Order: sequence, then C-alpha cells, then structure tokens
Amino acid sequence: MANINIRIELNEYRPCIVNEKKALFHRWVYTKNLLKEEFEVGIVEYENGQIEKITPNKIRFTDNKIQEYDFNNKESE
Repeated sequence: MANINIRIELNEYRPCIVNEKKALFHRWVYTKNLLKEEFEVGIVEYENGQIEKITPNKIRFTDNKIQEYDFNNKESE
C-alpha cells in the first residue's frame, strides 16, 4: 500500500473567485439560519478587504490543489 500524506493547514489561505471577484478563502464555519438550522459557509476576503460568508457552491478555488491527488491509484479500489 502506498503512503499517502495529506496536510491541512488551519491558516492556509486559498485564492478563489466569488461572484466573478477575486478573493482569499479563509476557512469553513457553521452558522444557523432563522429556523435554527445549521449549515456550513466559507469565510472569504475580497481585494478591498471586505469579509463575507459565502455558501460553498459560490466558491471556485483557483489554486488547482486537486491536481495534487491521484484519483487513478488502483490500490485504493
């Protein structure tokens, strides 16, 4: 079996696009809506310094981190 190391940095900012604007993704957080239902959002910072909570489907990461993973590894099947 191959050794696979996945490293997650808690303070790792990732470049992204949100509503056609450049931003830095800070982290995922849980929040609640008016019905007290909990859901996850991303905290992003725009070039002008504005911070916003964004739903995951609105965030497009631009750093291509997915290329670091080998999805064709036959050993994991």
